[in-house]
Amino acid sequence: MNEQTVEHALVCLEKLTGLKLSISGLSPEKEAEAARQLTRLSTAYREIYDKDNFLKNVLKGTISGSDLAAGAARFHLPVTGGRVLYVIEVKPRDAQSALKILRQMFITHSGDFAFAADSRRLALIKTDHGEEDWEETAHTIVDILNTDGMIRARAAYGKVLASPDLLAQSFRESSVALEIGRTFYSGRTVLSYERLGIGRLIYRLPEETSRQFLTEVFGDRNPEELDDETIGIINAFFENNLNISETARQLYIHRNTLVYRLEKIRQLTGLDLRNFDDAVELKIAMMVASCLRAGSKGEDV
Repeated sequence: MNEQTVEHALVCLEKLTGLKLSISGLSPEKEAEAARQLTRLSTAYREIYDKDNFLKNVLKGTISGSDLAAGAARFHLPVTGGRVLYVIEVKPRDAQSALKILRQMFITHSGDFAFAADSRRLALIKTDHGEEDWEETAHTIVDILNTDGMIRARAAYGKVLASPDLLAQSFRESSVALEIGRTFYSGRTVLSYERLGIGRLIYRLPEETSRQFLTEVFGDRNPEELDDETIGIINAFFENNLNISETARQLYIHRNTLVYRLEKIRQLTGLDLRNFDDAVELKIAMMVASCLRAGSKGEDV
């Protein structure tokens, strides 16, 4: 069995390096150790000479300094000039199809790269030629994945990066943007780390502070008692800048019906949405509650 394992390891190493080696005359114990060492050598060689693995490790921040410079030269990753990193989130079952579309549609220059960062996040590095609208490109990415691949996706991006060693930080920031978007801005498919609004502040609140705030706002009332219809009315009221007539028109209900439902919300929450201060307080409280719920649930696209 150990002999077969050694042979398999030698074949893998030959495929990676082109070196044809042979090992014989070893004891079973030595054969097992040889197989382990050959496997480690293959793994190390693959990490060094495989472009996607190199780029993944750059995003993880595990490659820097001279190793980063050597890898950048090997895989033609520009070390000067600007670039933007897009992180595209899809369901794991769609990752390969989405990656194929990214490579076909968005690799337009020699310094562009598309690869899988993990099972659900794809990375697209685009070189900056001074003519691209990065937000528009992000929307185009999401639209093409949706229309050409029937793939539901979100995309996040950061600022133009001056050097490859900033990619790891940009990857972390874009991943945070996706998480904040998933929690607070479910209707958005494109997020910019530079423009996360109040969601950024609430996301960083300690859990104890968040729960204390909800207690101050709702007292003994439970915000979870708000049903989907009530939450829909509240969100529509916010979207229409607390305008009763516009909200009623959007919801296809009579103005008096909306006034009646706003009164029911006041009775449920203790807050009158027709009052600006109360509306702001409820808006923030709902975002805080969403953040706490998101902390106990799995991710979704």
